[in-house]
Amino acid sequence: MRHSLSCSSLAIAFTLLFGTAALGQGQATSLAGIVTDAQGGVLPGVTVTATSPALIGSRAAVSEPNGSYRFPSVPEGSYTLSFELSGFQTYKRTNIILSLGQTLTVDAQLQVQSLQESVTVTAESPVVDVQTTSVSSTLNTAKLVGVPTATDLWSALARAPGVRMQGYDVGGSHKSEQTGYEAFGVRGQARVVTEGVDTTEGSGGAGFYQDYYAQNEIAVSAAGQDVTMNTPGAAVISSIKSGGNQVRGFMTLSYEPQSWIGNNIDAAATARGFTGVPNNKFWELHPDVGGPIVRDRLWFFGAYNHFTIDEDITGVAHDRATYQGYYNNYTTKETFKASRKDTIIGYYQLGRLRTPNRNLSALTSPESAATQESKTHMYNGKWQRVWSNRLFSELNVGDFGYHFPQGPLVDYRTNPPRIDTATGVQTGAAFAAAGANGPFVIERNKPQLFATATYFLPTGRGSHDLKTGIEWLDDAQLTENTGESGPVYYQDLNGRADQVQLFNFGDPATLRTAWTGADNRNRRLALFVQDRWAATPRVTLTAGIRYDRQRPYYKDSTLAPQLSAIFPAATIPGATLLERNTVSPRVGISVDPSGDTKSAVKVFYGRYYNNMASDFANLNPGGAASRTYRFTDPNGNNLFDGPQELGPLVATTGGTTTTLDPNLKVPHADEVDLSYQRQFWGESSARVAYVRKMVRDIYANFNIARDGQFTVPFSTPVILRSFDGGILGTQVFDVLDIPASLRGVVRNQFTNVPDAVGGGSYNYDTIELAFNKRFAGGVFLDSSFDYLRRDELRLNVASTSAFGTDPLGIGYFQNVNPAVSNRQSSSTWQARAAGRYQFPYAIGVGANVQVQSGWPWSRLVSVALPNAGTQTFFIENIDHNRSETVPLVGLRGDKSWRSGDRRVTVMLDVFNLLNSNAVSNFTLINGANFNKILAALQPRTVQIGARMEF
Repeated sequence: MRHSLSCSSLAIAFTLLFGTAALGQGQATSLAGIVTDAQGGVLPGVTVTATSPALIGSRAAVSEPNGSYRFPSVPEGSYTLSFELSGFQTYKRTNIILSLGQTLTVDAQLQVQSLQESVTVTAESPVVDVQTTSVSSTLNTAKLVGVPTATDLWSALARAPGVRMQGYDVGGSHKSEQTGYEAFGVRGQARVVTEGVDTTEGSGGAGFYQDYYAQNEIAVSAAGQDVTMNTPGAAVISSIKSGGNQVRGFMTLSYEPQSWIGNNIDAAATARGFTGVPNNKFWELHPDVGGPIVRDRLWFFGAYNHFTIDEDITGVAHDRATYQGYYNNYTTKETFKASRKDTIIGYYQLGRLRTPNRNLSALTSPESAATQESKTHMYNGKWQRVWSNRLFSELNVGDFGYHFPQGPLVDYRTNPPRIDTATGVQTGAAFAAAGANGPFVIERNKPQLFATATYFLPTGRGSHDLKTGIEWLDDAQLTENTGESGPVYYQDLNGRADQVQLFNFGDPATLRTAWTGADNRNRRLALFVQDRWAATPRVTLTAGIRYDRQRPYYKDSTLAPQLSAIFPAATIPGATLLERNTVSPRVGISVDPSGDTKSAVKVFYGRYYNNMASDFANLNPGGAASRTYRFTDPNGNNLFDGPQELGPLVATTGGTTTTLDPNLKVPHADEVDLSYQRQFWGESSARVAYVRKMVRDIYANFNIARDGQFTVPFSTPVILRSFDGGILGTQVFDVLDIPASLRGVVRNQFTNVPDAVGGGSYNYDTIELAFNKRFAGGVFLDSSFDYLRRDELRLNVASTSAFGTDPLGIGYFQNVNPAVSNRQSSSTWQARAAGRYQFPYAIGVGANVQVQSGWPWSRLVSVALPNAGTQTFFIENIDHNRSETVPLVGLRGDKSWRSGDRRVTVMLDVFNLLNSNAVSNFTLINGANFNKILAALQPRTVQIGARMEF
């Protein structure tokens, strides 16, 4: 054992010094196995050759003294392995289907040479990964396009076990909006990687409306991730199609005739203000082509995608405004086999999106919506090298970024921005519809470098698959809060002047000359090392450790506020906010109990630290800042006429009035997994898994002067509105105010959540059942069921999005209602099944079914306290109420014709087959709009399409 450990140490040191990388942002895609003779003795010196349409050229390895071989970091696809050794028959194994991020074990037994020189075996492909600890799912091209589904990244997430969506797409209805989701309970903190480019926006957004049809495979892993994963959320890894040795093309066109759209408005929904959300117009076009420039030497791939969406928003008259999205995407990828050992890959994708009425909703009037016209890019270059039979590396250098403006549709001088905090209604120039600080222009740029090396070390006591690597990213976000909707945001209460929020914006005409935006960044460096030790053919142990260093900082900026009596002008030098170093252990074991590589028992523990991303943007003193006052409005004109109309200070935001706790801890999650998977007939498998995620040390930005100071009893009567829009009655709430001595005192601090509410600790427990069958024999099926118990802090602010669901956010607020805690326990569940069957005569049928439990909720009540100002709280525990269960059923029928190497397919898709109008979001704030429907399923939608493949 001492010899084995010393060899491991030398190998790790070697790869740290000389290895330059291999898929540092996700688990590698690999083939491995052991070669034996007819008596079961190991065979060293066997030449193993891997070939695949996805592999430029071929890859060869030689079995080690213990009979083991390995192909690390190969493209996903269909493989043939050939095993050759003098004196033995050549053995060929075909139909090996390797998925993204998967390690498949393919053993071979060679027979002594006879008159028959070779043996070719075509058997069922292995399905179960018996080496890694990941709990994941993968969609290949056939699954991506074989069922009725929306054509974006989030539709793939909706089909992944353990992932719960916060929005429902019907026939492309959400295609130009990012849909929120959670992975085994954790919201955000995801990592999204496309063809090796980390496009994670902030700490969890996808950052890009990718070309769905350009994807080759999408793998989603939400548990059991090794040291290549940094955060506790989902790892969403996708690959782009490549060229090949034959010219291949794909074209698809889809269209939704408006006259074929159903109507799901009924009396009950009408009583709640529902006016329908049909897709008035939808069409999408995608052509792509790939092939050789030089066979086995240089490949190309190129794609274009366009879609148009126009849909009604409930509560907004069709003739006043509709939601619209127009998108164009361009993708190219080239693969160059520079030498027998070296492969170079270049990739670029560009997207342009225009949405003239973004964030329009029943509570956001048409003039208060925002307009957007953005441009997004991602690109990288990768150098892969096979140094030897044991050492492989990859160097990956790339960038992701965008230009993202949101501006107002009307002039704030004639239409000042307002929100009524009792009803949630927004009027006037766009403010909250654009963002917390109003209209903006964001310039994001994320240069990145990933370098990893893998070294295969066979010993007398098993084989070690050693991995080490480095990651470097500088996540930069220049946010220019333009002030195009003015520096004053009115916050009324039941139609009366209540509070006014003042901002430090300069004159929009002098932005970038007299004043600047806030350039916030997070520079990240990570080092990791891991040993995956196949101790026996049936037992694999994985142990690794990851080191992360994060440095949030900001660059120089200049302030020239219009409200100079409230905010001073200043020049702010750049500074580092903090530096944090974290160490994350990961350990797991995978056992093949039957010894036939068809089953696996996996146990895993890992720690994951949060990506702090732009969490500290409000700490930048050169960024947007605000001061909220009680608004006395003595002349009754509902307009701010000067400082003399300001009452006590209620709250502040921004770096000039917010400090950072020097002892701040980085939030983390400890994860424990237990799973069992078994392969059955027809390349199918079943899995049962238990996943527990324990989130700790969550932080928040709040007024620490008030922490623990809500001690003054205050009783206030509140008129509760009924579900039908009437009056339910009046209830007196006994809440707590702060002492008069703290009125107007604001000391905001970014710090960890106080222990008084259990600290920033959340617990999520999930039971998952899954059954999957690969596309073989004309049929595939993916299905799963998840049940989740959760304990967490919930926010007192509810989203009013027309595209979202489960609107109560997760986080801390200072609760004034001692009768109902802001720490809440609840449960959710979801079931899904997607499949396809190919009948004779090239007739196909596909189905996609998703059923998701409703979300727990409580009515929110806002009251004006004498000292603390307007405060919002729950009136009951959220597990007392649940929204509607959402059934979403899609069905497809298609027919294909072949002519030579061309295939033409016509399709008829029906989305929301049941024509359900299940409500996904409604107003939770008590008031005249309580219970008003904000979002519901689009009606039954029919889409016709045609495809050509060659």
